[in-house]
Amino acid sequence: MTKHIPLVSPAAVKEYTLSADGITATFIPFGARLKSLRVPDANGLWRQVTLGFANIQSYANEAVVYYYGAVIGRYANRIRKGTFTIDGVTTSVTDNESGNTLHGGKVGYDSREWTVVALTTTAITFSLMDYGFEGFPGTVLAIAQYTVSEGKLTAVLSGYALDQPTPIMLTTHAYFNLGSDTTVMEDTLRVSASRVIGVDSAAAATGEVVYLGAKNGYHLNFTTPKKVKMSAPNGLDNCFIFDDRRELEWTSASTGIRMRLRTNQPAVQLYSCAACGDRTTTQLGKLERFGAMAVEPQGWIDGINHPEWNQNQVYRPGSAPFVNVAEYSFDTVPI
Repeated sequence: MTKHIPLVSPAAVKEYTLSADGITATFIPFGARLKSLRVPDANGLWRQVTLGFANIQSYANEAVVYYYGAVIGRYANRIRKGTFTIDGVTTSVTDNESGNTLHGGKVGYDSREWTVVALTTTAITFSLMDYGFEGFPGTVLAIAQYTVSEGKLTAVLSGYALDQPTPIMLTTHAYFNLGSDTTVMEDTLRVSASRVIGVDSAAAATGEVVYLGAKNGYHLNFTTPKKVKMSAPNGLDNCFIFDDRRELEWTSASTGIRMRLRTNQPAVQLYSCAACGDRTTTQLGKLERFGAMAVEPQGWIDGINHPEWNQNQVYRPGSAPFVNVAEYSFDTVPI
C-alpha cells in the first residue's frame, strides 16, 4: 500500500444513493467511489457488504491508501519501474510503490474529484478529464457509470484517448465482506481461472504465466468451490486469468449472501487484506487482517510491458475506447 496524497478534500462532497429491489448503493464523486452497498442476507436482514468510511473526510485523511470503492486509473495495478514504450517512445510515469507505479501513481483517479454528469434513481454517471496526470501521455476522458437493478450492481468504465496513444486500464476497487465474521477466510470462493500471473516480491509482474495444476505446487486453484483459507492460507494478492467463462462466485456461510461477478475483462485481481491488520476503522468496524477482499476485474497486469502476451492495452485517438463492464449480482443460499 502507498502513502495517500489526495488532490482535493472531499469534506463537502454530496452523496448519491441508488436503489432497486434487493440492493442499495451510495456513491461520492471523490474517486467516483462506491461508498456503501447494502443487500439482504438469508434471513432478510439488510447488511453492509463493502468497506467504506462513514465520514467522507476520512478518504482524504487516510495515512495509508487502500482505494476503498474507488475507480482506479489511468492504469490499474503495477507498471514495473514506472516505464513503458509506445511506438518507440519510452515514457516514465510517477512511481509510488517500491519503484513501480501502482494504480495510476501518487495522485490517481481515486484521489480526484469526478463530475456527476447524469443521475436517476437507479443510475449515476461520473466523468473525469485526465490531462496527462502523473506523466501519462496525452489526454484521456474517463467515464464511470453505475446502475442498480434487482439484486445487481453494474459498473461500466470507459476511457477515451483524445490526442495521443496511451495505455488505459481502469478498474473498480471495492472491498467486500459478505459475512458476519471478521475475516473472509471461512467464505467459499470459486474463480473460473486456471492460471495466475507470476509476480516478484514487490507484486510486480515477472512475465511468467503460472498454471495452477497440483503438479506446480500451487494452492490457488479455485476452479471448484473452496474455502479461502484452504487454498490461500496466507491470503490472496494475485491476478487470476479467466478461462472461457469470465466469472467468480463468492458465498458466505454465516449470512448466506452470495455474490457473482461477470465481466468482459480477461483477468481479476483478488486482494484479501493481508497487510490491513486493524489499521483503520470502516463502516464495518475495525478492519482485521483478511477482513475483506478486493475484487478488481481488469486486464493482464503490466501487459503494456509484455507484448508476448498479445494484450492490446494501448488506445489511440479515434479508435474504440477502453471499456470495462462488471456485473455484481447478489442473492442468498440457505444457512
